[in-house]
Amino acid sequence: MGAALLSGCADRQMAGPAVLDGLLAFEDPAMCRPGPETARFLQAMVVVDPQAVIDPDKHLRPGRIDAPSSLAAHFGQIEMTRHDGWTAFSVRVSGTMLGLPLHAIHQTFPEGGDPGDLSFEFAVPPPAALSALRRGGFPVEINQDVSLGPPDGYELFVNLQASPDAPDRSLLTCGYR
Repeated sequence: MGAALLSGCADRQMAGPAVLDGLLAFEDPAMCRPGPETARFLQAMVVVDPQAVIDPDKHLRPGRIDAPSSLAAHFGQIEMTRHDGWTAFSVRVSGTMLGLPLHAIHQTFPEGGDPGDLSFEFAVPPPAALSALRRGGFPVEINQDVSLGPPDGYELFVNLQASPDAPDRSLLTCGYR
């Protein structure tokens, strides 16, 4: 099963929903630790240019969709938005994760190299996502940051909340503070 490495800038039609659990699996959901394929996918989605670190606004750029050819069409193009103090990346998705309809994947990176956040946006409100995420091993509560172990300079947390852009969708966020 060869991986299709597609440019984040390529226009393409997304296919109908697909089961994405194999590609977007978590090795340890209780600690928000992605599995190897998920980690590769997320790393490919954002390019970090170590030569441009001097300019914090230029060292990140959209990468590519690193997915098997049978799944690549289920992802849209990678969008990047720069904000004051942080940069966000997102990709639209047509598929399911843990049986939930996945709408988008988001990654945010603060300036200065601190750890960023990872969010999965589901096309259902938080109450509809809660039990599936718990069955999948995520220790989530709605609208509450749940700490995932002792801090090691940063505190890792997981959160489930309504999407600020669409209250009928939910965000599962693994992040640091």
